[in-house]
Parts: sequence; C-alpha cells; structure tokens
Amino acid sequence: MSKRAFSLALISILTVSSILAGCGSSKDNSTNTTGSTTNGGSKEEKVTVRIMTRSAGTSPTVSAYQGLLKKFMADNPNITVVDESLNDEAAFNNKFKTGLATGNLPEIWLNYGGESFKEYAKNVALDLEPFLKEDTKWAGDFLPLLDTWKYKDLPGTFGVPTEFYSVAVYYNKELFKKIGAEPPKSVEEIPALVEKFKAINVVPMAMGDKENFRGGHLLTNLSLKKYGFKKTQDLMNGTAKWNDPDMVSLLQTMKDWQDMGVFGKNIVTMDSNTATTMFFDGKSAMLFEGVWALSQMAASPIVDNIGVIAFPGFKDKPDLKDNWFGGAGGYSVSKAATGATQAAAVKLVKYLTSVDTFKQYLKETKGGVYPVKMDVDPAAVDKVTAEYMKALDTSSDFKGEIEEYSSLTQLQDKVRNEVQGMFAGNSPQKTADAIQGFVDANKK
Repeated sequence: MSKRAFSLALISILTVSSILAGCGSSKDNSTNTTGSTTNGGSKEEKVTVRIMTRSAGTSPTVSAYQGLLKKFMADNPNITVVDESLNDEAAFNNKFKTGLATGNLPEIWLNYGGESFKEYAKNVALDLEPFLKEDTKWAGDFLPLLDTWKYKDLPGTFGVPTEFYSVAVYYNKELFKKIGAEPPKSVEEIPALVEKFKAINVVPMAMGDKENFRGGHLLTNLSLKKYGFKKTQDLMNGTAKWNDPDMVSLLQTMKDWQDMGVFGKNIVTMDSNTATTMFFDGKSAMLFEGVWALSQMAASPIVDNIGVIAFPGFKDKPDLKDNWFGGAGGYSVSKAATGATQAAAVKLVKYLTSVDTFKQYLKETKGGVYPVKMDVDPAAVDKVTAEYMKALDTSSDFKGEIEEYSSLTQLQDKVRNEVQGMFAGNSPQKTADAIQGFVDANKK
C-alpha cells in the first residue's frame, strides 16, 4: 500500500471536495484521560459529541475502538458519543462534504493535516494549542508529529495525531550473514552490496515502481537525509528549483543504483507485491517499505530473520540521519463546538490520544506502531514490530513526501510520473527539468 493511499491528498475547502482520510482503517484509539473544561460548561451538563473516522467494520482494531468509546461514555455519563465513522472512502468524503456545506460538521473528525488542510485550519478547525499548553504531559507524550497541523503564518495547532506512518528498510538477517556484511549504515555503503549479493544470486533491495509511488518515496528519503526539511521548504517557496544541482544529484543517485543493479531488473514493470514476494523468498536482501506492512511481515515465513533499520543517511550529513519519511493522521475539533460541547470534545480527543489508550490498543491488537512515546514489552508484540519500534528510537523528525507541502494538487503525480520515466530511460537532468517546467507553468 502506498503512502499516498494511506494518506490521501486534501483538496481546497473552497471547492468543497475534500478528501480527509487515508485508505485502510485508522487507529482511532482510547483509554482514560482526564479532560479539560477550558471554555466552559459544567461537568454535569449533558452533551453529545459526534466523531467521524474511518474505523468501521469488524476488524480487531475497530472492535477495540468501539469498545473504548463505550468505556469513555461509562466513565463520563454526561457525555454521549455518537460514532459516525464510515469505512468506505467515498461515503466518508461525501459525508464530510455535506457537513461542510451545511455548516454541520461533526465535533471531531479524522484528517491528515498538511498544506492542503490549511484552509480548514483557517475556517473550521479549533486551535488546540491552549489545551496542549494546559496539559504538558499529554502534549509531551507525542512523537514529533504536531507540525502536521501547524503553519508559519497561522498561529496555533489544529490537530493531534492518533495514527502514525513511516517508511523504513526491512532486511533479511540470514542473507547478510551469508555475505559477511552488516545492513548499510549510510547511503554510500549500498552500492558495495551489489557484487556481494550477486555472488549468492540475491538482489540488494528489490523495488517495484510500477505503481510509481515508490520512486517518490525514495526521492523524499534521500532529500531529507541529505538536505533536511529546509530543501522541501525552499522548493515550495521557489528559492530552490527541482532542476538545481542538489535535486539532480539525488535523481542521479537513484539512476546509478538502478544501473548497477541495486533494485534488480525491470523496476518499472515490477509491482510492490512482486518485490515483497522476492523479499519473502530470499531473493532480495532488503525491502524499502512502510509501517503498514508490519502485519504482513509478522505473518511471513521468514519472520524470525527480519530486522528493521532506518533508511540510511549520508556520511557527510550525520546531523540529518535521524530524519524519517513519515507523518500522522489525527483528530481535529470543529470550531463550531463551544461551551460544554467543546470541553467534552477536547476531553474525548485527549482520551483517544493518550499513552494509556495506545497501550490498550497494543494489548488488544497485539501489534502496531503508535504516535506517542511509550515503553513496550517486546513480548507483547510480534518480533518485527519490536524491531521496527527499536529502529524508531533514534528518530528526531518526521516529514511527508516533498510534494505534500505544495499547493499544486497535481505536483505529486507529476514528480512520481517523471521519476518513473527516469527509471524507464530518461536522464536525471531531463526528469528534473520536466518537474520544474510543470511548477513554472502552474505558478499562481
């Protein structure tokens, strides 16, 4: 599953055609957290809070979510929670659009923040910063993901994370033992693995770009590790160009890896399922994949041999090596909620995003990676999840795909298509020129 599928792009509020939730079930989770009564209302005043997520159906995660909502209401008898969650993407989006158009949004809704959420932050989302400052324990427990709902020219924080995604490198411990090598600690170490693995008929890191999202993910990882988030910002504000030497050099690295055999053969026609199968069959030593693959890894025949590392950094940029490609989906509260209703909605959001909640989720679902700092007994989760969580320990920042921060809604498709074209034969320079040409042609 692509990050794009996991975190769908949002479209401007002015067009009333927003997409606010990614594919798959969101981890809308809960236990017990004391809520704030900031901005009014007696605790005994009876109120109703509506919440809309993608957690609907019969999965263990959904069952846990629904059970936790019942517990919240039992602990807070003055608050009635109406769960308006819809698993179907189109139904969710249509319901949100209707609420937006009629001024009847639910008090809490799931979204993925980012630049395209900015209009919602300006117009319909409550600033949660006062509540985060009021409860420093709650605020301090989050991984560094709150920037997902922050904007330079708009003071405040307009959402908090409830689910977390990131991309790492899964590797086969046994295959690395066979060639007498460690998994790469830097980008520069990757080419040296080609001949070593070739000797045992193994590809270093099979990668399929048929669906074209993987190339975009790879470019973002390389950029974050080499230039940090500042490069993304500079590309978005126009002080940097997609065809400047920095970006061309990253594309050249990707092309060089393809030419020397890092990805194996036929990257353009290989799909993600084929690359994953090669990894499970011992034909690929590494798999560049997201947190959403954990359950598949845990159920694989090589589960005992799978390790996880962060995507390697560059030797000359050790200060950027702990930047991760990743982000969060989370909850926003409607600005229209006031008084006791607002207090109850904030209390529910805090309940749904507490460390205790995610521990309860972990207990009931036996896995998952969550957007908070918490100690987890490795015995309580599957082996690969434990490895993934260990790899996350050193993370310092999470940022999404470069194009997510652009107001050009088609830029992500353009970048991914051009990168795929590069793998099909175009030069890095031609690829970079085409992307910059698109940006220039669509300047507002």
